[in-house]
Amino acid sequence: MGPITLFDKSFIEMLNVDESALFDALFTANICPMYYVEVLADLKLENPGKRTCEKVVSDLAAKTPVMRAYPNVIHTSLCLLELFGSPIEMRGAPVLAQGTPVRREGRVGVFYQESAEAKAFGRWQRREFLQLEHEFASQWRAQLKSTDHAALAKLAKSALRINAEPKNLEDAYALAKEVVHGKGQQALTLKTAYALLGLPHEYFAQIQERWKRQYQPVEEYAPYMAHCLLVDVFFHITVDKKLISPSRASNKIDLSYLYYLPFAQIFVSNDKLHRRVSPLFLQPEQLFIGGQELKDDLKALDAYYSKLPGNELAQGLFHVAARPPNDDLFLTTRLWKTLGHPVEPPRASPPEGPLSAYLLDRVRKLEEGAKSGVRETFEPSELRDPHEVSIQRLIPTKRGKWQLLPKDLTASKAE
Repeated sequence: MGPITLFDKSFIEMLNVDESALFDALFTANICPMYYVEVLADLKLENPGKRTCEKVVSDLAAKTPVMRAYPNVIHTSLCLLELFGSPIEMRGAPVLAQGTPVRREGRVGVFYQESAEAKAFGRWQRREFLQLEHEFASQWRAQLKSTDHAALAKLAKSALRINAEPKNLEDAYALAKEVVHGKGQQALTLKTAYALLGLPHEYFAQIQERWKRQYQPVEEYAPYMAHCLLVDVFFHITVDKKLISPSRASNKIDLSYLYYLPFAQIFVSNDKLHRRVSPLFLQPEQLFIGGQELKDDLKALDAYYSKLPGNELAQGLFHVAARPPNDDLFLTTRLWKTLGHPVEPPRASPPEGPLSAYLLDRVRKLEEGAKSGVRETFEPSELRDPHEVSIQRLIPTKRGKWQLLPKDLTASKAE
């Protein structure tokens, strides 16, 4: 599978449907909750142009990755889990909602049903929207308009006792890091983080007592929450100093994508703010790619794959574009190589027939076990490294001009 890639709405908007199919085939997509929210909010766009709002959302849903897409758990839930003692792995991979563990024939497997997000995007492609979704879109846009980011920034700076005046984004990032990672006022840092991130107030006393018993610096006690706090503190410092515009309502939403950087190898966006700010938060092994750069490369790849013989294309894009061409002229190929993903096919392909039948049988048995209602107790180590994982998803047979799956398969595929 390709590099794990976080993306925003601005990138998907600029792709045509054929390019989106290639992005889906060649990259592993981390779909973060902010993307889901932004797409749904377009149901109440003020100026949708020649299209209806429903058509705008439907078009976005039709270009959203499905083949190798993984919806990430929302950051607030992850922060809460971490504060209660469950470590959050920040290793460049999506954090999925809990699957159903199954023990069969001495082996442990985990079955993931089709996600609620995937089901929603399927409905949206058909322009089927729940009344609740319309109401959410209206409320979200109203809240966006009414939020006074300048006032909130002053409150946050006062609560965290920030007096320094940064001159640029780099200074603001260094100051935010000093505030979050500083060894003093840890109780205040924990309390402010809890409030800024909007975590449930009814759990705070319990969490505070747990933290007091261990009394670690917040960045060590809850490193993922500290990352999210760093994003928020940086935002408030830059807004107060007008390094980021306080009047553009969507700036806070744009920066919220950065909560999910620990769960990706690449962040791709065509947003100017993302281009300015994201590099400050990336780890050395992570990359930011401009949306236009990747779109141009996908356009070139579209031309490359379009020249393949018809009998090869009939196998489906999922098979034909399992790896990019071994040609460094393509940005996608260079990204694969840089991030340690082999572009050369395996020397010996596994035999079809008996092995395929065996794997299909394992998948079916895992699904049957998950849906049987029988529940066992599992050790955490068993679930961290199960023998088998099956993810249920619905994949269209075609997207744009591309046949995604072999013609003799149905649109239903578990992997």
